[in-house]
Amino acid sequence: MESVTVEIPEDFTPSYDDGVFTLSNGSEVSKKMEHALVDVEIDGQEVEFSTPSTKKDIKSILSTFKSHVENMIEGLQDEHVYKMKGVYAHFPMTIKQEGEQVAIENFMGERNPRTVDIMEGVTVEVDGEDLTLRGADKDAVSQTAARIEQICHKGDRDPRTFQDGVYITSKGEEQ
Repeated sequence: MESVTVEIPEDFTPSYDDGVFTLSNGSEVSKKMEHALVDVEIDGQEVEFSTPSTKKDIKSILSTFKSHVENMIEGLQDEHVYKMKGVYAHFPMTIKQEGEQVAIENFMGERNPRTVDIMEGVTVEVDGEDLTLRGADKDAVSQTAARIEQICHKGDRDPRTFQDGVYITSKGEEQ
């Protein structure tokens, strides 16, 4: 029998229902953490993930779940922050936030703007060619940043020549 325990800080309230682990302290972050061979038990301010299996791939899921809970705690204490920068050499592109979307206009001289949805719980600040994404849910913040990077795909053009795009420049907490 293998098990991993995570200490939850005093001002947080953990709960586990139908395979969804929720952590709250005024704000709330939820993540689906369910596996047939992993049991989740909450005892006060401790969360224990355990499995009867001795297989390495099943035991690795315990560490993954522990990391997810630690990221949730970190995100609720200090938001996860991703900084991005728009780079262009050929056509001056414009980055805008329009409601729940980020729009990149005039990318590579295209007439139609490229848009990407902002995931729930993520706030985006646009300052010229700089973007700052922040939120308590690390997965949502990083997935939104990845989608913004991927929307700037240039097709079959030579990446050494056409370096236009929006790129992640830093990850982590605000410095």
